[in-house]
Amino acid sequence: MYHWQQKNWPQFEYDAARFESNVSEYSKKVYSIEGALSLIPINDHNDAFVHLLVEEALSTSAIEGEKLNREEVRSSVARFLGLKEPERGGYFPKEKGIAAMLVDVRKSIKSPMSKTLLCHWHTLLLHGSEDYYVNPITKGDYRDSPIDVIREDLYGESEIIYKAPGHNRIDVEREMGAFIQWYNNANCSGPIKAAIAHLWFVAIHPFQDGNGRVGRAIAEHALFQDFSKPPLFSMSSMINAHRMEYYQQLRSTNSSLQINEWIAWFVELVKTSQEKSLESVEFVLQKSKFWAEYGEVKLNQRQDKVMKKIFTVGADGFVRDGLTNEKYRAITGAPPATATRDLKSLVDNGLLYPSGEGKRGLRYFVNFPQDNNLFVSKEDAPLVDDVSLSKILKKVERNLEYFRGEKNPGLTKLIDQYKALSLGDEASKKKLENLLRKNS
Repeated sequence: MYHWQQKNWPQFEYDAARFESNVSEYSKKVYSIEGALSLIPINDHNDAFVHLLVEEALSTSAIEGEKLNREEVRSSVARFLGLKEPERGGYFPKEKGIAAMLVDVRKSIKSPMSKTLLCHWHTLLLHGSEDYYVNPITKGDYRDSPIDVIREDLYGESEIIYKAPGHNRIDVEREMGAFIQWYNNANCSGPIKAAIAHLWFVAIHPFQDGNGRVGRAIAEHALFQDFSKPPLFSMSSMINAHRMEYYQQLRSTNSSLQINEWIAWFVELVKTSQEKSLESVEFVLQKSKFWAEYGEVKLNQRQDKVMKKIFTVGADGFVRDGLTNEKYRAITGAPPATATRDLKSLVDNGLLYPSGEGKRGLRYFVNFPQDNNLFVSKEDAPLVDDVSLSKILKKVERNLEYFRGEKNPGLTKLIDQYKALSLGDEASKKKLENLLRKNS
């Protein structure tokens, strides 16, 4: 028996007091993100917003097994936000669709939920869908037939793991009417409302396709209700990172109206999403400081293209893993000798720094400028920033634990950063040596 077949459907049971602590932490972190954003020059606020929306679009699509073109998603998001962005060549209906929907979700945070709004999001999402569905589907309206959720294994075998309620559009209208009425009158915090709304919506599965993406958009809309403007974070990035667990959690609710465990998991995921988003905001701040430091350096077209590519990909791309000569050539089409000269010039001008040895091991990392306190004279300035060193040392320790002693570019970069920041301080040097020796 599915949950919707039970007598009390859809009266979900949960203990709100159990989540008070996590919800309180969630609210505080939202303002931490806003505080971090306030440090970013006003001209870069849009950059931070676009960056987070791109991550959300790519992730919510990846959960459904769709891989999108990052640069086209970014271009579409910027245009839908009214920013000056030239339209790229080619036909990218999925990228335009998800970008349009996510922008509209954020523009609609003060709008009550309605069938009109949901169907509008569905229409935006499935922009150009005629070109990639074998059989035509209903776009911008509820389904008019039963629907099953099917799981396929590697051998092509399939099984029905869930049957949604409703045999026709009238049934679905009735189910969705109850959902919308609850949504607009629910008196609970954003994270709890988002958890219930997402679960309830995907349980009904009102559309022929796109239910997961619209359901996650509804969860974001619910989260935004607590604030005057959308908090800056991407929930789907963390769901995608824990995709199997996400589906398992949803399946575990199929037969019961007791949803404490689902809400607990979802609220914790929202908190983790905030931490990841704070890193993204800090990355935008680093980027702003980088160009403030190196904006006057003259770059050729190849170098300019590569540096823009590095920052467009984000903190989890070239910034973390480094840039190789081979990747530079792939991005620019430059021959090996030209790529080598270009990279050397970027190093000489301070934009990049090299790490590793040999053709295969050599990588180039972004040389983010260190924060300088303009009100402290050089004589009074401390030789070592103990807080920053401790953070880097902690990252080294986590890296060693994760890779269990294997050499990797991330560890090399962290060690180089630590040595550069310690400025030859013997006590700091000893701490690093002891840690490396202990884990060798």
